[in-house]
Amino acid sequence: MVIFKTSVQSRIDLIAVKPIFNLLFGKKNWLFTFEDKLLRIASSVPCADVVEFILAENGVLCEELT
Repeated sequence: MVIFKTSVQSRIDLIAVKPIFNLLFGKKNWLFTFEDKLLRIASSVPCADVVEFILAENGVLCEELT
């Protein structure tokens, strides 16, 4: 499980990335919680760089939590 702290403010921020994340990770393998602005991704391969790039391209800042 990889966890990212993000700058997401509303559901609108996730509209563009939702289909990409569904394709890359599967609908049930990622979860965003608005209360703490955390994105959780279950992936068997390293994905932090890809996730950071996709979010940055869509105007969302993120940082992997370790």
